[in-house]
Amino acid sequence: MSGGTPAAAGDDREPPLRVLLLTEGTYPFVVGGVSTWCDLLVRGLPHVEWSIFAFTGNVDEPVFQLPPQAQLAGHLHLWGPARTPRRAAVRARGRRRNRVDLAGELVEGLLGWSTDPLAVVEALTWCRRHPDRLVPTFRDEETWHRYTLALSRVLADPDGAGGPAPAFDLSRAVELYQTVFWIARAGAEPTPDADVSLVTAAAWSVLPAAVDKALHDRPVVLSEHGLYVRESYLAAARSSDPAAARFVTTRLARGLSRLTYAVADVVAPVAPANAPWEEELGADPRRIVAIPNGVPVPGAAEPAPRTRTVVSVGRLDPLKDVQTMLRVAAAVRRRVPDATFLHYGPVPQGQEAYAESCRALHEELQLGGSFRFMGPTKDPTGVVRTADVVLMTSISEGFPMSVLEALSEGRPVVTTLVGGVLDAVRGAGMTAPPGDVHGLADAVTTLLTDPDLAELLGERGQQRVRRLFGQQRCLDGYDLLLRAVAARDPAAPGPDDHVGAGR
Repeated sequence: MSGGTPAAAGDDREPPLRVLLLTEGTYPFVVGGVSTWCDLLVRGLPHVEWSIFAFTGNVDEPVFQLPPQAQLAGHLHLWGPARTPRRAAVRARGRRRNRVDLAGELVEGLLGWSTDPLAVVEALTWCRRHPDRLVPTFRDEETWHRYTLALSRVLADPDGAGGPAPAFDLSRAVELYQTVFWIARAGAEPTPDADVSLVTAAAWSVLPAAVDKALHDRPVVLSEHGLYVRESYLAAARSSDPAAARFVTTRLARGLSRLTYAVADVVAPVAPANAPWEEELGADPRRIVAIPNGVPVPGAAEPAPRTRTVVSVGRLDPLKDVQTMLRVAAAVRRRVPDATFLHYGPVPQGQEAYAESCRALHEELQLGGSFRFMGPTKDPTGVVRTADVVLMTSISEGFPMSVLEALSEGRPVVTTLVGGVLDAVRGAGMTAPPGDVHGLADAVTTLLTDPDLAELLGERGQQRVRRLFGQQRCLDGYDLLLRAVAARDPAAPGPDDHVGAGR
């Protein structure tokens, strides 16, 4: 399938730029900050022809309506029903067409500590060229045998950080074998023609892009929001899963991130704070170009209601640390009894247990109607206007849209000091370390009891958005970058061309 419309005879106009946007668990199927950013980009660059390839869990219906210049060109359920590879003997005449080293190549290339991240690209390219051979290959007894040898080498690697690898039993090895099959299946997925691939996470969504680069010399841009590998480490630290399961998820996250940084022609994080992680995992610092998120340039702010209302916007997810938010509310209420907390955000698929634990903590803290779960909102800036203070308690962020939306509405922000948050709120809010209930509560209490200070910080936030974080500035940065990379322009933006956060 090819995007683009041939120019009419005698038409000297350049053909439109064709961009393949690869998303993971976000646009256009799931609401959230990254999805908001994707929708802003797709709608804000109408002269670009967008093809969207979405990796999701078990989600089928888009929640965003695509504009006319965009199409959903592919949708793969990462963990959905698939033809499960079974270990079974095959006839010798079939085996010679199978790539019996495939599973071993992928597990060693992605989970190995010191392997060349690009070593798996050739194997993934074979998957694209021979999609009909994936199931027979993974059912081949010899494939399983070579996979177990490769896994043993990974587990015995003395270079791996953190000490000896955990013990693997047969069931864990089979689970990983299924995951490796899904990796192969992701690489095999066909994609439409495009001039450049825009990957939105250093994770699974790079797999088709890496193959397209190998087959068609299609350049790759990574727009990195949250750090996938760091968030995987945080999730593993909180998890009660067996050590072997945590080993797999963190090693795979590291391997996919290293592959993404190696494949990308330009790495465009939303905040310079991401760069040290990217460089440590192999990104060339000369190819890192920070482009912060942007929001529409605000008009005059509506006055704060001065009702001692605290608003938060974000999904009920451990990364948003809603439990710390609840504890902050309880601490604030002890000093400001009439304070009200309103939390807007959905429960993502797979986080139902976490949401239930938040509701249980809400009951334990006896917050009652003083802290209300308001559910999803389609008007984040509208709900922010009802606030005197906006609160964010995340343990990991990139450059959160919710913070920019609060600043654009002239509302002061109390936030954890994560990702690129400081670049956004410098002089326009108050910060504390992640999980610091007392520090966050002190900041919220200060602003609720000193509305003049809150108003001053809100005014500074609006000025900061106007000066540094306007939507058009963000769009122009991506337009310039995508065109330069697609054209192989030697003058493509470099590290001195950051659309920087300023001071």
